[in-house]
Amino acid sequence: MKRQSQFSLPKSLALKQSVEEENLVRNEQLVLLSKGSSGYKWEVSEVRLSRKGQKVDLEKILAKLSDKEREFISILIEKDPLTGVYNRRKFDNDIELLISMSDRTTKGCALLIIDIDNFKDFNDKFGHFEGDQLLRSVTQNIEQSLRNYDKIHIYRYGGEEFVVIIPDTSANDALTIGERLRKNVKKACEVTISIGISHYKELAGNINELITNADKALYEAKRAGKDRVLLYEKTP
Repeated sequence: MKRQSQFSLPKSLALKQSVEEENLVRNEQLVLLSKGSSGYKWEVSEVRLSRKGQKVDLEKILAKLSDKEREFISILIEKDPLTGVYNRRKFDNDIELLISMSDRTTKGCALLIIDIDNFKDFNDKFGHFEGDQLLRSVTQNIEQSLRNYDKIHIYRYGGEEFVVIIPDTSANDALTIGERLRKNVKKACEVTISIGISHYKELAGNINELITNADKALYEAKRAGKDRVLLYEKTP
């Protein structure tokens, strides 16, 4: 199902021609132009497509555009159009870089996986429009609860699930941050959240362990009654 992006389109014949020639494709979304009563618009589709079954050379397309247009395309590629935070594709790229950077520090980095409790029930009761509004509201409250530096490491992981990477922190400090997020969202929004936390260096030795362990902690938080924050515990 197609969904219109929140970003406006720079009016440019060069950009229009590039998209029409190449069928611009990104990892999870197809970006295309459609002509309506108000002119050409960007729309975002969840369908993964490519030109004549071939992968599209994104650099070739970007090379034809102005700086402003390249910035616009980059936003579409990296940002979630509903909430404005980074998307899963950006997370997959950033986590490798942040893990590499953490190898140079003594503290390492923490990963928080955040899930909105009973979101399906909220959607069923109030409708998808209100559900979208809730996703934006929760995102804003998470951002407001983070340090400025950490705000650039929040991602929509999928559906009602978000991920926050906190560089240069300990597991216990991450737990404190997680509790602050939970309390602030509960106070400001109409729902609660559950959070699972893992830590690279203290609780995990690689990316796969870091994500898996945070997911396990989230599962336990849900199983224990929701509206709580749990730090992954290593088993002997």
